[in-house]
Amino acid sequence: MKGPDWKKIRAQFPALKKCVYLNAAGGSPVPRPVAEAGIEYYKESLNYGELYWQRWGERQEKVRAALARFIGAAPEEVGFTLNTSHGMSLIAGALKGRGAVLTMHDEFPSSTVPWLNAGFKLKFVKPEQGRYTLENIEKHLTPDVKVLLTSYVQYRTGFRQDLEALGRLCRRKGVVFVVNATQAFGAMPVDVRKAGIDFMAFSCFKWTVAGYGAAAIYASKRHLKAIKFPEAGWRSVPAPEVMDNKARAMKKAASAVEAGCMHFPSIFALGAAVKFLSGIGVRNIQRRILELDAYLEEGLAAIGAEVDTPLDPSCRSGITIIKVKDPARAAAALEKMGILLTPRGRGVRVSLHFYNDRSDIDRLIAGLKKLGRGQLDV
Repeated sequence: MKGPDWKKIRAQFPALKKCVYLNAAGGSPVPRPVAEAGIEYYKESLNYGELYWQRWGERQEKVRAALARFIGAAPEEVGFTLNTSHGMSLIAGALKGRGAVLTMHDEFPSSTVPWLNAGFKLKFVKPEQGRYTLENIEKHLTPDVKVLLTSYVQYRTGFRQDLEALGRLCRRKGVVFVVNATQAFGAMPVDVRKAGIDFMAFSCFKWTVAGYGAAAIYASKRHLKAIKFPEAGWRSVPAPEVMDNKARAMKKAASAVEAGCMHFPSIFALGAAVKFLSGIGVRNIQRRILELDAYLEEGLAAIGAEVDTPLDPSCRSGITIIKVKDPARAAAALEKMGILLTPRGRGVRVSLHFYNDRSDIDRLIAGLKKLGRGQLDV
């Protein structure tokens, strides 16, 4: 069976002609179909004003259905948000008073700050050689812990969790399972049913190639009847078209978080991104990323560079942290060579996506060699 034409797919990203783009974990360029979907909305608004309101609403629901299929959920379990922090704040508010939260030491603040702000007690698991083993996490699941919160992929190290194993652990312990999928969504497969995820928040400007402003949450049906989201507006009720300003009952669907009028161009761009990624196949994307990872590892070994990322294939993602003495200075020097990446932790973060190829990695290795042993000898 013929696989994806990676060269043809790469050609859909004009930004890649400008530099060696190794920063999907910071934010990806968008492909042409995604940009065109956002532009189409503005053209419609330019030429027709609000005449397209009903069509936009119908289009939004098609995107919701496509996004739900992409993660193995039902449409009523998907709600559009502004970003991961917003989505996580909604989830934390809905679960307020449930007990302590166990989370990972390396989490990005979007995961943790919303829960701290909502008054939760957070407990942190420290990694062992960059990894969070199931045994170590279970050891920290004390009786007061009622929520397990983790990123699918850790932004500082690239460590990828086994979501299905964690889901089984949470079900066995009776713990609510909450996932920040931002650093994996679009690059690594996720099936919320198989993984037993209760809630998930994710932004889509990174690996989902949908641009800023596109984000969503997943809330399992088994929780929707019992929870109450902390924000509401005229579109949070079952029949918003009635415009009842005394309405108290809220939708028992994740779309209750869509309090008012939505940012249509971002949602339509997300719909185009989901279609684009689905056409390639997330399993193919994951395979492509891991193949590029292996080529990168060979190149780094050849120049004696060290990494701060677990390289076990079972927990590998598109992120690799290359150790350098001065991450900020190294990243700035590489940018001057036309190589875009990000300083993170003890090194520079390389994030390879399906639109990258071996020539990008070759140029990175050549750039690292130019930095000299003074940077790489750590």
